[in-house]
Amino acid sequence: MIMWKRFFVLILPILVYSNEIHYKQYHQQSNNGSRQHPPSPFDKSYQMIVLTGGKVYGISDSTREHVNKPQNMDIVIAAEKIFALINPSKTASFVNSMKDQGLTVLSISVENQVVMPGLIDTHVHAIGGGGEQGPYSRTAESRLSRLIDGGLTSVVGLLGTDGLTRSLSALLQKMKGLEHDGLSTWMWVGSYRIPIVTLTSSLQQDLVFIDKVLGAGELALSDHRSSWPSKSELIQLISDVRVGGMLSGKPGIIHFHMGSSPEKLDLLWQILNETTIPIRHIYPTHISSRGDALLDEAEKWIKAGGVCDFTADIPDLNETDTMNALNKFRNKNLPLKQITVSSDAYGSIPEYDASGQLISYDMAPPDLALKTIQALVLKYAWPLEEAIQFSTVNPAVYLNLDRKGFLIENYDADILVLNQTDLKPLYVFGKGQILKTPTWTKHDMFEPMD
Repeated sequence: MIMWKRFFVLILPILVYSNEIHYKQYHQQSNNGSRQHPPSPFDKSYQMIVLTGGKVYGISDSTREHVNKPQNMDIVIAAEKIFALINPSKTASFVNSMKDQGLTVLSISVENQVVMPGLIDTHVHAIGGGGEQGPYSRTAESRLSRLIDGGLTSVVGLLGTDGLTRSLSALLQKMKGLEHDGLSTWMWVGSYRIPIVTLTSSLQQDLVFIDKVLGAGELALSDHRSSWPSKSELIQLISDVRVGGMLSGKPGIIHFHMGSSPEKLDLLWQILNETTIPIRHIYPTHISSRGDALLDEAEKWIKAGGVCDFTADIPDLNETDTMNALNKFRNKNLPLKQITVSSDAYGSIPEYDASGQLISYDMAPPDLALKTIQALVLKYAWPLEEAIQFSTVNPAVYLNLDRKGFLIENYDADILVLNQTDLKPLYVFGKGQILKTPTWTKHDMFEPMD
């Protein structure tokens, strides 16, 4: 306790000022008639929030090398960060001491519920996608409440097939808006085709000068919508992203959309075999849902030290490819830390026949990463600490997302509270801001109310 008090003497003015500004801005925005106020007592300003009684997953030491078993801990949130993880026997005295120092404290009981890091989705068409069936088939733009209800607190946006009528400048502005409303956001530049579109004059400049840019993607390979780039074009692009990542302090990654053509990962293997480019700069996606041949390639990719992204199944469409793949790889004792799961949210789901004719069309919802966790635990009896890694720890470490993916002191307070029985969201916190309660979800400014 003495240590905490000394810490507060040093930083309390900053913590209080930061939180007061944050909540003042939030209430000013909420006064707009198109927004919904959070219910009492969440509609007031607090300098500290304490979650009590939960079973906490995602605790690790600062090295992020090992995730501990779930623990019964209380979590203290202050100034957008996890201020402390406390033994429940000490929480009452801690809260009383903070109140004695004049701090406003909100205690929220989450007794016996699951408390875990907020979900990270590395593949979201935040301004919509689609268009494969003409102008009327462009998919809808993402809505804040739907992202939050899906348990998402961090989102990486991207373009897809359409790099003509969908622009990176619009995507960047959208990501800034979602960040303003409580999420953490990044983006990929480019689209399906070569040469890639960028925000500046080059991929390297985008990486160095635009904070939200992690790399390029989703660039299509082995897909009938691809521009079929040559090996030399890809080597140049991957080399550029590697150096751009070095100069910017980012991982520097190309996010590759994989189709179902027979070429599979052949071109990428050739590049790795003929150059000294490290495999970590190449991040293929949709790799679990394009048939057994590509899944076999994914196994080789992981064994070679690469990371790949599985696109979450859509239960309403009776998809099981990713669930089957995860169970298969776990049974083979493959390193699951090299797999991420994303939703492809707001992207189109076109289905083509053997002749290339479009026969059906749908759109991916943003709650599929959460549904993957629910299915792994409730249907396939995975331990929850294993099931959550694909959308928490794994993408945070691979993409070097600072202070994300774990519940560690001084990390961002991106926290998801799930009902212990059905694993449905009860609370969502984004950088300490209350985004969801059991009866309310934050909406964006012009989002229609339910």
